[in-house]
Amino acid sequence: MPGSPQAQHGTARSRAAASGPSGPLPREAGTVIVGGGLAGVELATALAEQGAEDVVLLEAGPGGDLAHIHLAHPQAAATEIVFAPERDPYFHRPWRSGAPPHYTGISGLRRRLGGRSLYWHGVVLPLEDWALHPPGWPAEIVAELTTGVGGAPSWYDRVTEQLTDWSGGGLWDPAQPARTSIGGQEFRALPRACRRRPGTDRWEAYTALDAWRGPDGDVTPPAGVRVHCDTEVLAVDVRGGRARGVLVRLGDGDVSRIAAHTVVLSAGTVESTRLAALALTDAGALPSPRLGGLADHIVQGFVVRLPADRLPPPGSYHLPTDPVLRSYLRVDVHDDGPGRALLDVRVTGEQLPNEGSVVECEPSDEPFPRASVRTGLLPEDHKMISGQRDLLRDFWAATARELGEPSAPLEFTGYGDTERDNTRVLPDRTRSQSAGRPETWSSLLGTEDHEGGSLPLGRLLDTRHAFTALPGLHAAGPAVFPRLGAANPSLTTIALSRRLAGLLPGA
Repeated sequence: MPGSPQAQHGTARSRAAASGPSGPLPREAGTVIVGGGLAGVELATALAEQGAEDVVLLEAGPGGDLAHIHLAHPQAAATEIVFAPERDPYFHRPWRSGAPPHYTGISGLRRRLGGRSLYWHGVVLPLEDWALHPPGWPAEIVAELTTGVGGAPSWYDRVTEQLTDWSGGGLWDPAQPARTSIGGQEFRALPRACRRRPGTDRWEAYTALDAWRGPDGDVTPPAGVRVHCDTEVLAVDVRGGRARGVLVRLGDGDVSRIAAHTVVLSAGTVESTRLAALALTDAGALPSPRLGGLADHIVQGFVVRLPADRLPPPGSYHLPTDPVLRSYLRVDVHDDGPGRALLDVRVTGEQLPNEGSVVECEPSDEPFPRASVRTGLLPEDHKMISGQRDLLRDFWAATARELGEPSAPLEFTGYGDTERDNTRVLPDRTRSQSAGRPETWSSLLGTEDHEGGSLPLGRLLDTRHAFTALPGLHAAGPAVFPRLGAANPSLTTIALSRRLAGLLPGA
């Protein structure tokens, strides 16, 4: 990751966004943003930059710890926080799984101001043409994302330029080659919006919270934005066929109401969908609180310990996506001690949205019912899973031949096997592996935390991110993606959040 001498590093402190609400909870606001993760903070920041004066950002978790986990912890400890969430005090799963083991285990939210922007690895790949192609995505949004409209640069270009500057002038570590060959394939450096703490092996990925940080390291929301943490949104307040605000529960258990002209859901896909389904049901637009189309990334891979001198330098590399397989291949090389390296290979693909994958609120005596998640795979998804495994087997066979290693076969179990999920990459597991013998894994659905499709643009939402059946309610984040594609959704999430800021009333 590139260094940035001007960067302000260290554990951020927060005055206005401390672990409790910042001042009395307001009775009303112009715009309420539900969720202080990547999309919510990005949207609030962009609104402030455009002069919005009455934005309230609500986050269910605390706001006192704003450091990226790879800046606050060594590599092994940070990995454990991600893949062993019982070690993370911010982990929370507010839904029930109706299709275990999917949407269980490490599937959940990281409830803290900054959310997953404080956990991600900074990967900034745009969605692929085959995924963005209409009719999946509205043509208007595709044009704004990819080519620009009316002489304006595309949102992808604008955001990539800003992230490159933030990263210190490049989107990968200058010690890592831009291209490298392994397994008979030429890989490109994986673009990542990251920067190192000078003189250490610690690093951080981009978060819009960095724009709130002053020279002393304190984090203060920009003018026009009020942040209230430890404030859980229970429901959208719907009256007269319109969203009128939100009902919230504070840290002390009190329930209160905030009136608002505009409500934006950015609380993570499952929670945003739960809130939307309840609101649409209250408005008479749905017969019951149930929405389909939920989809996650399907990710499989293997890890193997090998001699370091036969591998590319440590870093992250990728191959362009195969549109037939709807997947891309990524290789990470990690230092594994003197003369050794850990080769971490994964293939990331797109689960197709389907109406059998749903977020719903089952009948309950609870005034604010939790969500239940059910998910399933289409025949096309099963075909992709098989194709991904063939790709991994072929790549490992070619790599083993190239390195002069015995080609121990890759052995996969049934998709959804909890004994072979992506916790296989935990350091205490990889350290116990025999050198040269690969261990395979497959992620469970929901564990990549990139779910989308349940609040799709162009169908449930118009091109302004507004619910066509419920004025006053909008949504942001990967939930609105009609298709996920294979790429990490963060670049698109940032771009669409900034685009949305210019479309909201009062912006």
